Amino acid sequence: MKYILILFSSIILFSGEHLKKKVIVRNVREKDTLIYSVSAKILGTTYHADYRSNSILYVINSKNDTITKQEEIGIAPNSLKFEDFNKDGTLDIRYGYNSNYYYEMILLFDSKTKKFRKIEDIDIPEYAYSKKNKNTDLYYSYSPNGCGKNNWTSYLFSINDYKIIPKGLIEYRQCVDDKKGMYVFKINNEKKILIDKITLKEADKKQLEKQWNEHLKKIASP
Repeated sequence: MKYILILFSSIILFSGEHLKKKVIVRNVREKDTLIYSVSAKILGTTYHADYRSNSILYVINSKNDTITKQEEIGIAPNSLKFEDFNKDGTLDIRYGYNSNYYYEMILLFDSKTKKFRKIEDIDIPEYAYSKKNKNTDLYYSYSPNGCGKNNWTSYLFSINDYKIIPKGLIEYRQCVDDKKGMYVFKINNEKKILIDKITLKEADKKQLEKQWNEHLKKIASP
């Protein structure tokens, strides 16, 4: 009987401490003003992404546990959303920043851990507006690059273990002092290799994804 009472007391103590910890975390969040909030159901569980006035993004599951917490200064209005970025059938988190250049953060959902994990280096301007190239394991970005946004660059890349691996680069140049044209590069061991130059008139006829698709074989070749 004595041992049963000790065990029962230990369970109550543990439960009380666990509840106290959750209440403290919840109260910390409630002291700050909620600025943006979005939610989505993933594999039967509802997740909330809350950006608060303390410049911290909280990702909270249906048990009210904070599974992701990171400081994010200057998240752009209406940019916080759930979307299936890598087209694996589960929703990820994406949001952008207010700055002289637009840049984004993407957190991929890990089905095993039920948590979200950042793609390393995705939050630099060169990888803004990234999309998955249909029917491939590749992605491409779009980033205005000076000259009143008339110049732009686009990186072609893959993602392996949450790390970006650059494969190609397009530089679109139309400013007066530039050598006008669209330049397509293959990237090999961080070195740029020019594989094509296209006139602006010809380049403007095709969407960016089609431009990349026309050069995939050259980029994939040794």
